[in-house]
Amino acid sequence: MVMNMYLMSFKQAQYAQTFVDYMKTKGIAMHIELDIEGNSQLFIDSEDEQTIALVKTELISYLKNPFDPQYSNASWQVGSHFKEKQSVRLNLGLPKIISAGKLTTSITLICILVFVLSTIMGPYQILDYIGYPTVGHFYEIWRYFTPALIHFSLIHIVSNLMWWWYLGGMIEKNRGTFKLLELFLFAGILSNYATGIISGPSFGGLSGVVYALMGYVWLYGEKVKSSPMRFDRTMMFFALIWLVAGYLGWLGSIANTAHLIGLIIGLLLAAKDIWFIKK
Repeated sequence: MVMNMYLMSFKQAQYAQTFVDYMKTKGIAMHIELDIEGNSQLFIDSEDEQTIALVKTELISYLKNPFDPQYSNASWQVGSHFKEKQSVRLNLGLPKIISAGKLTTSITLICILVFVLSTIMGPYQILDYIGYPTVGHFYEIWRYFTPALIHFSLIHIVSNLMWWWYLGGMIEKNRGTFKLLELFLFAGILSNYATGIISGPSFGGLSGVVYALMGYVWLYGEKVKSSPMRFDRTMMFFALIWLVAGYLGWLGSIANTAHLIGLIIGLLLAAKDIWFIKK
């Protein structure tokens, strides 16, 4: 499977498309994706180092003089003429179902399966099998993360899986499956452990992991400008408001501890990765 390498973003899609057309005349495949803010992201459809080096050199020349006739002629040559609907993948940062990563898809399907079983068997029966460990079950180590797979209502699972699909898919696509797995395990286990100590064993939900993904994508996107991953500041603000509202008791019985611990884990893992990149 060929990995797509991110190059840069253009605010005006026409400039991005013109460069893609120009590189196509040189036999190099590229594509454009829109991020959540509508910027056109350039990707190289190749892992070959010589190809990547050539594209970067050509991009520097293009940025110096984007109005050079050779670039506009290339668009006419490949028959593009900047037809946005045909040339740009309008995914707005949302991973397509067919291109979702294996871990993103697997966790989604497992959560749905557990929810169906919970609906049939009853929530307490599910907690008996995969809920947070109680006396006599502490050696069953899977119970420290499996509560993240349990949901008790339709709105609960839908809201969590929407965020998981969006943010988890974004991370898996741009940072890899192991990075998403790292976030899932650390946030899931630690947020479950903290919730189990403070609130007891009768809980479930992916929201601790979701808050970790929010924190990770937001901080990483803020500090690593070359990354295509972004989580809007306004959305992050509302996530924090929701967190505070939970602690004030305005939202009823929700997993406040899981949200807070998950957010902290996501921020710490992002800070770690940023440090390794910039050191």
